[in-house]
Amino acid sequence: MVYEIDAICVGSVLWDVIGRTDRPISRGDDVGGYIKRIPGGVAFNIAQNLINLELNPCLLGFLGNDSEGDELFSYCQNEGINADYIYRSDNFRTDNYVAIEDHGGVVAAIADAHSLEAVGYEI
Repeated sequence: MVYEIDAICVGSVLWDVIGRTDRPISRGDDVGGYIKRIPGGVAFNIAQNLINLELNPCLLGFLGNDSEGDELFSYCQNEGINADYIYRSDNFRTDNYVAIEDHGGVVAAIADAHSLEAVGYEI
C-alpha cells in the first residue's frame, strides 16, 4: 500500500494488558476488577494520536511473526497507520506490557519489550 507520510514514529508497538479495580491494592491482594488488552506502545500511541489529527504516520518498530503480531499489524492497517516498515521476525515474539491499576493509578507494571531491544539495530 502506498501512503503519504507526515511523521515517522519509531519505537514500541505492543499489546497493553491492563488490570483495573476501583479498590485500593496492597501487595498480595486478590481483588475483583476487569482486564482488557489494547494496542499500545509509545510509537503506536503517538501514531494513533496523529491519525486523530488527520495526519499520516508511519511506524518503525517490531512485531513477531505470531498471531499477536498479525493482529496488531492488521489493527494498524485498519486504523490507517502505515505499518509497512515494521520489522517482523520468527526469532522473537510480539512484546507486551502489563499494568495493575487501582483507584489511584498504576500500582505495578512490567514491560516485556525484549524483542524490540534485541532487534533494534534491524529497525
